[in-house]
Amino acid sequence: MSTNRSTNSMLVRFYDPTIQASDPDGRTMSSILALPDRELEYCHDYIQLLFPLPETSRFHSSAPVIDKATFTAFRSRPELRDQLARSLTRMLHFYGFESSWSQAGSSNLEIVLGENFSRASKNWIQRFNHNHLRITRIIRSLRVLGLEKHATLFHRVLSSVYDNGKSGIGAKSMMFWTRAAERPLYLAPEDERDEGQGEDFLYEYEASKQAEAYGGNAAADRNGNGEGGEAAEEKGGSA
Repeated sequence: MSTNRSTNSMLVRFYDPTIQASDPDGRTMSSILALPDRELEYCHDYIQLLFPLPETSRFHSSAPVIDKATFTAFRSRPELRDQLARSLTRMLHFYGFESSWSQAGSSNLEIVLGENFSRASKNWIQRFNHNHLRITRIIRSLRVLGLEKHATLFHRVLSSVYDNGKSGIGAKSMMFWTRAAERPLYLAPEDERDEGQGEDFLYEYEASKQAEAYGGNAAADRNGNGEGGEAAEEKGGSA
């Protein structure tokens, strides 16, 4: 286990609306969400706080990661997921999209192109753009922390923008977005083998879902028969 991994307390306290803890640089969630688009574009150490992952970031190795306690807290506390949905709403606007929900538990979710799409999309609809890594991270984080439907809808609108490669977004980026949206949670998008080597608590979660779906007989085999997509020829991943 990596020694730089933080406990769940920082992430939960950061997202807890009654605590609103700040990060080591004194930034709260609300202060980050209030940043103008230009700062969101050129600052590279906030995305790991807003959308944490179970994996250590290659670009910000000291950023807190999701452990089992954090995973459990977000999935059992709707107010944390509501706050996560706020972060998503801000980043959707940054990328030129609009959302139709007022809270994470809404049953009437929709993500569509926003009025600012033409302007905002110029920052990221291009090949080899760093925002593509951020988007992979956002989709995976949403799923791990319990906003699966939000992740699915974000992936869906991204797929429509991709337009079979006609938009200028590379196929590799679309591949990682799809991996983040569809793979079992214990498989990170950058894992090249279908069986993966993910966190035990995520594997156990997926196995329990399969057991429930198959009447108690989990179908996944971590040693070679997982449900991930085809192994890719190139490496990539999340910011």
